[in-house]
Amino acid sequence: MNYIQNFEYHNLWNKYNVCWHQIHEDVNILVGINGKGKTTLLDAINAYYNFKPGKNNAKWIEATPLDCPVVYIQSADVPANVRKKGNSILYDNLMRVVLQNEKQNSFFNYRMRALNYPEEASHIASRIDMLFQEIDGYFGQTGKRIEIDKERNYLVFREDAGGTIELDMLSAGEKQLLYILLTVFLMDEQPAVLLMDEPESSLHIEWQEKLIKSIRKLNPLCQIILTTHSPSIFVSGWESKLVYIEDLFSKME
Repeated sequence: MNYIQNFEYHNLWNKYNVCWHQIHEDVNILVGINGKGKTTLLDAINAYYNFKPGKNNAKWIEATPLDCPVVYIQSADVPANVRKKGNSILYDNLMRVVLQNEKQNSFFNYRMRALNYPEEASHIASRIDMLFQEIDGYFGQTGKRIEIDKERNYLVFREDAGGTIELDMLSAGEKQLLYILLTVFLMDEQPAVLLMDEPESSLHIEWQEKLIKSIRKLNPLCQIILTTHSPSIFVSGWESKLVYIEDLFSKME
């Protein structure tokens, strides 16, 4: 199976059964105020598919078998007293999908495929052009354009005035957006599940409204499951994809 259809978590907090059936193949927007279990449910989905469940946890979960990767992008929202550390984590995440990386795919590795597989060079160049156009659709509003620094084989932004902006100089919201778009791009248009916890928390409101469309453009085969406490941000065209967290919970008898 290339997407999650059903997910059940029994005995959550020794109090609830969570039953989520008929999960949409394309987009799912999980709505609820903070503290109602949205992040806990995403954590459980991620743990079930990406880590071998322990004996104590496996018996509580029933879910659709998958043969595609599950990627989890956690919230970029951090308290003010740990914001510097949070910004550093954002940058580290971004570097993992930009630089040469033996443990996972990266933009650097993807570009190198054009050298190793010349027959794919045209397709790779076309996809990179599409990615850059999508990124510029966001950053162009602030006078920035993404490009490849060919001397360093590295991504940078050029200002309309001619200056260079390194990735570590981007705001937290800019880093988070770039990380999301690169992560989806590197799925290489293959089936995948993308979990996102309140992606709007650090993004400009105009960016929030465009995000789902951009993800679907970069990978139409990506199933999106995201949480939010502000559903109005995402309703444009996705009203039928809203799921309220309280509708999934039932008290154990």
